[in-house]
Amino acid sequence: MSRESNPSTTTITVLTRHSTDCPKTDPQWKRCKCRKSVYIYEGGKVRYQSAKTRSWEKAEKFAQALRDLRDPEKIRERQVADEKADKEAAEARKMAELEASQATIEEALDRWLKSHKKLSDSSARAYQVVTRKIRDWATMRGIRNLREVTPEMLDEWRGEWSPSAPRKDDKMGITTQSHFQTRLKSFFSWATRIHLIDMDPSLPLDSITPSDKRTIPLNPEQFEELLSATERFDADQSHEEDKYGEELRTLFLVMRWSGLRIADALLLPRSALVGNRLTLTTLKTKAKPRPVLPDFVVDALLKLQPRRNTHPKYFWWSGKSSHLTLTTQWTARIRSFNRYLSLRDEQGHPMKFHSHQLRDTYAVELLLAGMPIEKVSRLLTHKSIRVTERYYAPWNRPRLDQLEIESIEAMRKMGVTVSH
Repeated sequence: MSRESNPSTTTITVLTRHSTDCPKTDPQWKRCKCRKSVYIYEGGKVRYQSAKTRSWEKAEKFAQALRDLRDPEKIRERQVADEKADKEAAEARKMAELEASQATIEEALDRWLKSHKKLSDSSARAYQVVTRKIRDWATMRGIRNLREVTPEMLDEWRGEWSPSAPRKDDKMGITTQSHFQTRLKSFFSWATRIHLIDMDPSLPLDSITPSDKRTIPLNPEQFEELLSATERFDADQSHEEDKYGEELRTLFLVMRWSGLRIADALLLPRSALVGNRLTLTTLKTKAKPRPVLPDFVVDALLKLQPRRNTHPKYFWWSGKSSHLTLTTQWTARIRSFNRYLSLRDEQGHPMKFHSHQLRDTYAVELLLAGMPIEKVSRLLTHKSIRVTERYYAPWNRPRLDQLEIESIEAMRKMGVTVSH
């Protein structure tokens, strides 16, 4: 019986498939550039497979690879290599799991912070505050590794958040709680995605609805009281360097009539004021508003002289400190300024003043004057009108009522009856 007639025999050889214009006909001829094929006799059957080359040497390497696939010794070598690779991969996974199980909260928080690229200064500061709070809470609870955190622990911690919490870090109003929990859940979701933990312990935490009482505009009488109090403040100071009533009064005027956030107002350079118009780029949204100020506000700005450490090129800023330090400094002054005020809310309850109320006042007064909310949204540099509607929709009602009255009058002119 010939070798090819034995079904148990496997033969793999290279052949040349000569083209019609090739002078050679011998399939074993190696030196022409005709296409090469592989003859395969296997399991008692013959088949041909293209070597996908015109080089005999490359075709031979291809044929040898086919032989190796069938060589028992080569098969065993591959099995041993595969088993070794599987073992090494298993050991690597085990090591990765071990490292993940030992990942400390400190290390995870540092990695999380570094994973956030191109954050604005205010956003970076917010994430730093969140990481510090999580780190301090874990230290207080004696938690070292990330995997030790459970849903029960987080739920218990959340229950301690309130404006009157014993711990300073837990003193949060409902809106701040909502923002903090969003970032807390973001941290644990990130840790789960990169396999530092198997399960996200923050998933069971229900969402916290931000307070709908954030918008508290001042009425004209309250704003006048605010301005008058700056004079009483200065009169109460024994040292000239402690008298910053004029600076406060001018700041209040600018914020009330421009709608700027406090940080944007405090960083204004004197060159930003051209005529009655301010030109700037906001910190939070990078918008470029151009608010127009009333004459009396412009006069107040022009009269404001640099004092203490204020740089001559700015109204309130030294030009050295960060905007966070600057805002913190003036926010603290405004907070202490409340002792000169006796503001009350619509229910007659004592009301603490904060600078954002001036931005609220700006927006609400424009709406009450009949300006469409979509235009107010643009003046506030909100990224979406839905943000404006969320906080200022109640004060949009008078404008809608006026539109309703006008539509009724129009229909009556058309000769129809509208009873109600």
